[in-house]
Amino acid sequence: MLKIIKYSLLPVTCSAVFGCQSNHSASDIDRMVSELTEKAVLDQVFIEGGTFVMGDFGAVQNGRWRPYFPPSADEDVAHAVELSSFYLSKYEVSWREWDLYRLSVGKPIFFQGLDGKEERAAFDQDADSLYYINKPARVEWQEAKDFCLWVGQLTGHSFELPTSAQWEFAARNRGSKAWLYPTHDGQPTPNDQQKHMQGCDAWTGICPVGQRYPPNPLGLYDMAGNAKEWVEDWFSPTYYRESEGVKNPTGPSEGKEKVLRSTGLGSLDFSFTITKAPLIPQDGILVRAGFRCAVQSSEPIR
Repeated sequence: MLKIIKYSLLPVTCSAVFGCQSNHSASDIDRMVSELTEKAVLDQVFIEGGTFVMGDFGAVQNGRWRPYFPPSADEDVAHAVELSSFYLSKYEVSWREWDLYRLSVGKPIFFQGLDGKEERAAFDQDADSLYYINKPARVEWQEAKDFCLWVGQLTGHSFELPTSAQWEFAARNRGSKAWLYPTHDGQPTPNDQQKHMQGCDAWTGICPVGQRYPPNPLGLYDMAGNAKEWVEDWFSPTYYRESEGVKNPTGPSEGKEKVLRSTGLGSLDFSFTITKAPLIPQDGILVRAGFRCAVQSSEPIR
């Protein structure tokens, strides 16, 4: 049964730094938040748990095991993982949802320019803009986590970022060894047919959420080929070799870098390698990436 908790909205404000953030009234924001809350639950896909080999599972070609990466790539060491059932959103969070979140909690809307954060209008309608309402929001890790926690407050469910293991399990069609790439059919997908798709950015390859490729068999969109995605885990180059047989692994207990999954930025490399991003600003700027929320529950949420 869908459960929605009424959330007390802060007023939409103006400031000397960021100016007025929205022309929408508080009642408009309230209505849109209620719609977002319902959609956030309905978009969650139930993923039945199981055991799978996470990491450099490679492929068998001509009867020989051929790992994708050399043994020195510790972060890609293949290891068995057991997962409980969970939910994962079928879509990446869009700028529409992100802007609404910021407005509803009284935070400014901005873009990250070369000279720092600069004001921008909420709900960008320009399909050619990187901030177009239907494109995936790319934000800092803590911002992504805060968004999921906020949705959890609204719904009464345990919304969180997915773990790296959950992300890979879902992207690989419940950890199937036949799914060598996180695409709709487990095979690499050429970009040519998408090159001129309306709304896709020619430089980054970022497209509107859920429109670049078909969903995978679980109903999940953009697990490959759109924005890179934040997950919950801290990064460690040795954690894979240390977590053989672990149930519901969440990564190291601490660190300085967070794990990113997926390929992003129009990459043709659809492999399951992980990348990492520091949580310490470089040149005054923190890494920004896309994300989707999970619900850490094996019980029905609607």
